[in-house]
Amino acid sequence: MEKLTANKVKMILFLAYFVLLSVERFISLVCVFTGDLSKCDALDWYMTALTLFAVFGAYVYIFTKCKFVVKHYDNGKVSASPTGDDEEYEKLSIAAGILLLGGMVHTEGTIPVIQFISYGMLLGSMGIHAFQCSKKDKNGIKKWLSFAYITAFSMSIPVVYHTNISLKYLFIPIECVVSAGTVVLFAIMLKKFFGQNAECSFSLIPFLTALIGDFAIIILRWNEEINWFVLIFICVTSVLWFVSNIYLMIKAKKK
Repeated sequence: MEKLTANKVKMILFLAYFVLLSVERFISLVCVFTGDLSKCDALDWYMTALTLFAVFGAYVYIFTKCKFVVKHYDNGKVSASPTGDDEEYEKLSIAAGILLLGGMVHTEGTIPVIQFISYGMLLGSMGIHAFQCSKKDKNGIKKWLSFAYITAFSMSIPVVYHTNISLKYLFIPIECVVSAGTVVLFAIMLKKFFGQNAECSFSLIPFLTALIGDFAIIILRWNEEINWFVLIFICVTSVLWFVSNIYLMIKAKKK
């Protein structure tokens, strides 16, 4: 019964992420298309198009790839796995990443509070999974480091904004690529987190991609506005990456 309850809460939180972020993105799209479209520039159209793709793409993926998820829970069946059906969460993780592409652009009518609550639902689902896997294996250090690292990484993803800096024609393409690229990397890590016993590999390439990309964005826009949120979380991500890799090296030497 305890496992059943945890699995249900985990799935409810994961699905709440989709519901909340989808509603917020729908409200934003309504604001865009009921506003003065003549004032939209190329960046506005990019953000609107990406949001449309993200919302529709996420649900097309769910309904074409994750049909068994709905059937599984509608029939009241429970996976034999103590953490639920990992394959379900792996596919939902990809859909979550697709939807997040549209959540990382500041379109007209954006409601940051709802966005943060939706992200909190996803992190809550991840936390339950980490707890379940730690309890099952009796060794949760790597799992909780993985949870903390992926969480910090997700918070370091930059949101695409308008800017008036002199180098905006250089900054905006970099900002768009870094934002979308780190969302894709987050989705891959999320998929592995749910599919590989709440652990990640702490590989170098995703970390360096986020580190270099974030600092490029922060430095280019420094004189206009310092993005303290991204700066703080990319620093936290860096600390966790080093700590986690040191832990893994020490653990490997003891074997």
